Amino acid sequence: MSVLNRVLIHSISSLCTILLLAVPAQGDDWGDEAGWSGFAELGAVRTTGNTESESINARSRVRFEEEIWRHTLQFEALRRSEDSESTATRYVGNFKSDWKFRPRAYLFGAVRYERDRFSGYDYQASTSVGYGHRVIESNRTRLDMEAGVGYRQNRLEDGERDDHAILRGALYLERRLGDNAYFGQDLLVQSNDNTEVESVTSLTANIIDQLAMRLSLTARHNTEVPEGREKTDTITSVSLVYNFW
Repeated sequence: MSVLNRVLIHSISSLCTILLLAVPAQGDDWGDEAGWSGFAELGAVRTTGNTESESINARSRVRFEEEIWRHTLQFEALRRSEDSESTATRYVGNFKSDWKFRPRAYLFGAVRYERDRFSGYDYQASTSVGYGHRVIESNRTRLDMEAGVGYRQNRLEDGERDDHAILRGALYLERRLGDNAYFGQDLLVQSNDNTEVESVTSLTANIIDQLAMRLSLTARHNTEVPEGREKTDTITSVSLVYNFW
């Protein structure tokens, strides 16, 4: 990991820690309201002059909540280019259904597909099932933890396939920092011979009505990668978010 990435991770972590400790919580219990909810997020940077480059990252999530069911669909896309040549292209899709058989307990089924042009893989796909539990639910903090098993398919760029059963763990944390801001931490671990870890840390502040600004750091690590590839990738972004419900 480069010195710049280490500094960014340390800076964002320190900022979030300070905010978590210093800002009092406000607002009512949030709970999970029935019906549709979601957001669309977009960030873009373009430079011109001696070097022309552009970076676009987009993310969206749609969720439908019922008394005993919760369905979540999420897409992510990243594209970077320099002097009209692509340097990064990544697409991720997730779908998860939760059956809430007790007030804080649920069973889940999840499907994930990822295509990263510069990772050395043609695609990576996984399906999993397991148990989830809402560990904390208060007016300032909501924390879900999940554990399960599944199956992952990895296809290398040369066409070779590497399929394995996996263990899956996940964590979803949201913490209010006041009426207009909140901290988020999503963590996904899928493990077999290759352990894949993805962490998304974010700080979101409302601007006006349903429009917000988000600072996020995504860190991805694989213990085993194709020859010539880095084990850790990071994406730091500032983006606009539109919340709809």
